[in-house]
Amino acid sequence: MPESTHTKPGPDSHGHPRQSSRYASFADLQKLEVKATVAAVHKLRQGERRKALLSQLVGLWPVAAGLVLAAFAPLLRDAVSQFGTWAMWVAFPFAVLAGRPEIYVDDRISHWLPLVMLYAQFPIEGLLAKIALKRRVTFAGVTGQILFFHFLGVAELWLVSGEMGQMLTR
Repeated sequence: MPESTHTKPGPDSHGHPRQSSRYASFADLQKLEVKATVAAVHKLRQGERRKALLSQLVGLWPVAAGLVLAAFAPLLRDAVSQFGTWAMWVAFPFAVLAGRPEIYVDDRISHWLPLVMLYAQFPIEGLLAKIALKRRVTFAGVTGQILFFHFLGVAELWLVSGEMGQMLTR
């Protein structure tokens, strides 16, 4: 039997361009797959980050509502002041408290403090509502907490204004 002069392709075979191009194309294919996988993971992470950011922004709705109400606070104050001082006590108790003489601050600060509290009251309440909602409190519970804060402000105004003493002496 005649011996075969053909050699089997392998790592020692030289001069076979087809074999090296197969390895090169396989390596290139692997690089492309790795790049595609990295791009897909990057896109997936970017989408997850976007969803997390939108979720956080949606969670800030109480603060945003407070900022909107703060923009209309002077108009609300003018509308409420027509009903008397008790209406101002109920709607803006912290702004009224900030203007009380019992708060011993500099004259310049005592002039600006009620105005600052007029604008800051609703965003602060919105922030408190956001914190409460983060703890899984219901919307009704948060509303109750905000109304309780207003009640405490009205009660303090009632105590410092002397209304209680006048009621007791009658």
